[in-house]
Amino acid sequence: MTTPLPELLAKVETLNDPANPFTYVVEDGKIIGKWDIVKAQSLFPTEYKTIDKKFAVIITLDEGKGTWKPRETDSETRSKVDASGISFGGEANTFSGKRTQKSFSFTLGGVNKTEDGLSPVLKWSFDSDKIKGPLFDFLEAEGWKRKKGLFG
Repeated sequence: MTTPLPELLAKVETLNDPANPFTYVVEDGKIIGKWDIVKAQSLFPTEYKTIDKKFAVIITLDEGKGTWKPRETDSETRSKVDASGISFGGEANTFSGKRTQKSFSFTLGGVNKTEDGLSPVLKWSFDSDKIKGPLFDFLEAEGWKRKKGLFG
């Protein structure tokens, strides 16, 4: 039996765990899992860099059919100013669709400013299954079925 939509949306907050680096929210009738993977500034004597990497999974629900469909987005921006040669640069990448993604980074040296403060170490890791798994399992446990694709 499919849990009615208002009741389902009211239960979404129970998925949030302070030990996890991501959260689930309801916006405009959609369930969104958000993960701010890393946001940091690297401060060096001659160089200034920033990195901001985010991921979201957006669930669209069809109450009439009792189905759900995921869409994933990720974005990453980096910028650099090198005072030794007066050069400026940056890049931005975005993605929208479905995929499984794992990544990690570890940098030692310099001074890195993050939300936790200053540190000579900048590290982060990301696994899309960690945020999608609990959400997808929750929807299935509540009787909602994943919408089949074109060939499904």
